Amino acid sequence: MEKITAIVLAAGKGVRMKSSIPKVLHEVAGRPLVYHVLQQLVGLEKHIDQILVVVGYQAKLVEKEIKKHFPGVQCIYQKKLLGTADALRCAKDKVSHDKVLILCGDAPLIRRSTLASLISSKKKSSCCVVSACKDGKNSLGRIIRDSKGRVKAIREAIELGAGANHREVNSGIYLFDRKILFSNLKKIEKNKKKGEYFLTDIIEILYGQGIPVDSYMLESDEEILGINTQKDLHLAEKIMRSRLLEQYIDKGVRIIDPETTFIEEGVKIGKNTVIFPFTFIEKGVIIGANCSLGPFIHVRGNSRINNDTHLGNYVEVNRSVIGKNVKMKHFGYLGDTAVEGDANIGAGTVVANFDGKRKHKTHIGKEAFIGSDTILVAPVKVGKKGATGAGSVVTKDVKAGTVVVGVPAKILKKRKG
Repeated sequence: MEKITAIVLAAGKGVRMKSSIPKVLHEVAGRPLVYHVLQQLVGLEKHIDQILVVVGYQAKLVEKEIKKHFPGVQCIYQKKLLGTADALRCAKDKVSHDKVLILCGDAPLIRRSTLASLISSKKKSSCCVVSACKDGKNSLGRIIRDSKGRVKAIREAIELGAGANHREVNSGIYLFDRKILFSNLKKIEKNKKKGEYFLTDIIEILYGQGIPVDSYMLESDEEILGINTQKDLHLAEKIMRSRLLEQYIDKGVRIIDPETTFIEEGVKIGKNTVIFPFTFIEKGVIIGANCSLGPFIHVRGNSRINNDTHLGNYVEVNRSVIGKNVKMKHFGYLGDTAVEGDANIGAGTVVANFDGKRKHKTHIGKEAFIGSDTILVAPVKVGKKGATGAGSVVTKDVKAGTVVVGVPAKILKKRKG
């Protein structure tokens, strides 16, 4: 099967974002924009054999973030930001295959299935541009067709005048024959107004040579949303979040109110788990089956919650592992904490895991009972069936089966059972 090189254009600064962060590193659903594009590509290993990313503005920072998630992706440096055509010229010598798929690193909503369909249906095309119909004012280039319906050029809306009505827009995604692409890139002239070389100009060059330009029109313009402003980022976040929630619902997770549930990309949730409103779950979290979370709960970075556990309102869990059948139903904080199964964490429990310089670990044993308003000053361990009285401040380990009370907490008695 013919293999493809994918090139992701991710060199731009993103002036309209009004941010010092490189545009492609702004996050949607807890991941950088470029991450979402690359994630779709790496899932197409049947077709995509090589992935190149052209970086420019704060290139080392962008490359570092890409390599963290996708070590097999190669970054190409565009030393001067001279436009999309110049970015491709920078990548020319690194391209290994005769077919080249070009994507934008700031368009995170493209689906893997769409790219697979494009590749399968348009592999014989010398050049194919992905388009969609879009109503209303937008900054996307317009697809211009001749009297026979053939793609003739791509024009900016401002060039067409106020009365023009061209609804078909360019996505920035192309599938090229390598020779056709690179032999014609050098024919693109610098745009006099912007001082850059734009890939869109290649369409008119090919048309003038009689080389057919195919099109692949999407049913919806949602997938080609490019992020140029903070408003665009907000819209992409909303769409991505809705997609993610639909995936969990389809797998048997009950989400009471998707409008007030916020789950980042990369979270795993078991079936029959119920998520109540105003729940925030960050990337890397794993939640088992038959759990209950929320309302008003924040589960942070790389925490794990095992089956049959109930975490209620106003609870925050951070870098912690919660065992099976644990109950913590009312406000509290667990940070850097391991909780074994069948433990009960009373209302207002707080783990004081930071001493001003370092984070420390806390361990709560199986069937432990932590009384309301207990403060566990890490590092500390509560043994199996250990218990704390309400309002205790625990500064030393609690032995298995003992009850401690007071400030600081001291042994009161052996716990029955």
